[in-house]
Amino acid sequence: MVTKNRIDVITMARCSLCGQEDLVFTCPYCNSVYCTDHRLPEGHGCPGIHLVQDRAKRRVSDSLDGSYLESEDEGKRQQRQQTSRRRPKRRKRRFSAQERKDLAISALLVTLVSISLQAGGILRAFTVVPQMILSGFWWVIAIIAGSLLLAYFVHEFAHKFVAQHYNMWAEFRMTTSGYYLSLVAILFGIPIFGTGVVYTSGADSLEKDGKVNAAGPLSNFCLAALFTVLSIFLPLAGFGLSFYVYFILQIGVSLNAMLGLFNMIPIQPFDGGTIFKWNRAIWVLMAISLLLLLLFGYFVMPSIYMMFPA
Repeated sequence: MVTKNRIDVITMARCSLCGQEDLVFTCPYCNSVYCTDHRLPEGHGCPGIHLVQDRAKRRVSDSLDGSYLESEDEGKRQQRQQTSRRRPKRRKRRFSAQERKDLAISALLVTLVSISLQAGGILRAFTVVPQMILSGFWWVIAIIAGSLLLAYFVHEFAHKFVAQHYNMWAEFRMTTSGYYLSLVAILFGIPIFGTGVVYTSGADSLEKDGKVNAAGPLSNFCLAALFTVLSIFLPLAGFGLSFYVYFILQIGVSLNAMLGLFNMIPIQPFDGGTIFKWNRAIWVLMAISLLLLLLFGYFVMPSIYMMFPA
């Protein structure tokens, strides 16, 4: 899921770029305050440092021949400035220290949710999981956990990278509600996927917000569709698929379709809430497509494997 930052009353110093409360530093070039991650000029794309560099070049030129020589004619310089204004610099796809920490915590919680889902609750997992391992079915646990991690992080990274494509600030964060939802999912083996969200700021239109929110479920749809195509055309092309390979494909279709459909719920804070508000036709198309893939993974794929055994 993805959500926009809320505007809070400032009680502590906040970074001018990401808004995070931190021990801030004042940039000597642009006189704005930034957190530890963005304090360097290159970390916040400092506009003031370019003026300082320009003055330094002017002083060096004056010391040589008494005049400041332009390296380009005026027409080319103005054309370059206009092009720069039309094509704003995109943010790098970077991860802050806090974001990496939250991603690690989220990965652990998603893994525990996966194990609890397979066992029907965390208490049963203490007996079911050892029995599966001793019986040689450890690979089932590994495949489902790995597939869920892949589906979850592809979903979240899609939000982040599309937001950065639009030159928006975007970072993954664990939330208090995420901890509570994960606890419920782990204790009772309920398929709830909400450990954290990608916070964004800087969107200037509902369309951009809608596209950023749609990126997550759309990435799950693409993965599920890829696994679906492989499960159909590989047997038709004469490639016999072992049970293990077909199990991976089926889990890949089912989990990605389930995660994408779960986030299409048309209320906030789910992705579907913003998508539905932005474009209802797109919401309907995505929801129906994910539902069809989910039904295909659960009911059709087992029949296909019976028709084309390895």
